[in-house]
Amino acid sequence: MAAFLYTWNPKRWNWLDLQDAIYHVNNNKPYDMRWSCGNTKRIDLGDSFFLIRLGIEPKGIIGCGYVTSPPYLFKHWDEEKAKEGKETLRTDLLFKYLSDVPIFSIDYLEKNYPSYNWTPQSGGLSIPEEIASELFSLLQQSQFAFKSSKKEEIRNYSEGKIREITIKTYDRNPIARQVCIEHHGYNCAVCGFNFGQVYGDFGKNYIEVHHLRQIADIGEEYEIKPIEDLRPVCANCHRMLHKERPPLAIEELKTKLVINRITDDK
Repeated sequence: MAAFLYTWNPKRWNWLDLQDAIYHVNNNKPYDMRWSCGNTKRIDLGDSFFLIRLGIEPKGIIGCGYVTSPPYLFKHWDEEKAKEGKETLRTDLLFKYLSDVPIFSIDYLEKNYPSYNWTPQSGGLSIPEEIASELFSLLQQSQFAFKSSKKEEIRNYSEGKIREITIKTYDRNPIARQVCIEHHGYNCAVCGFNFGQVYGDFGKNYIEVHHLRQIADIGEEYEIKPIEDLRPVCANCHRMLHKERPPLAIEELKTKLVINRITDDK
């Protein structure tokens, strides 16, 4: 499978839903979007890609996944050029990993693979097979636990994007959720937020439930102990917990919240 390097420079294009994208990818939800591939036309459906952030620190590879379309012409990503009717080659990318902190810094890449140009003017450049294979291997051995997909699975996703393709699902036991809430209550375990207190009857008895042990990472069915394994959290804190992989611990996020409150008070 061929691999290609795509680029993103925040100075040139503002990725408005990056945080939501990170949340989706870290929770094994499909996230794909169009991305410029420069002048490269030889990219094919099922090829792999790495996305590198350039222009601002921290620079480095922040995402990877699979190409889900051949290159096609689409309006230019630059608004001014788009108004002039200019187009650019794009491909659709399905992200399998995404972060706002580089998984491979530019320093690491340039030190370990000095023969390759990690700061191109445009994306869509081919990555040598030996470099791509080593990077994917490192990802699969790391905490990011990158899971590869077969080309047929990628093709199925591409041909039917309106439906969500899931390779493996894990049941969420509603009884366990109720036991958790009955014991811990409806206040967020991180920030203390209570939907009922803020939204009245409309928000009464609403709270999300966070799994302290990630089912998808365990990879098999296991017996949930609701009081020990689950915690009630508000939607905001739930997303913040899953902003990283593996997710932050409850106490880690509470510490960040306390630090920010102290700073704001000053």
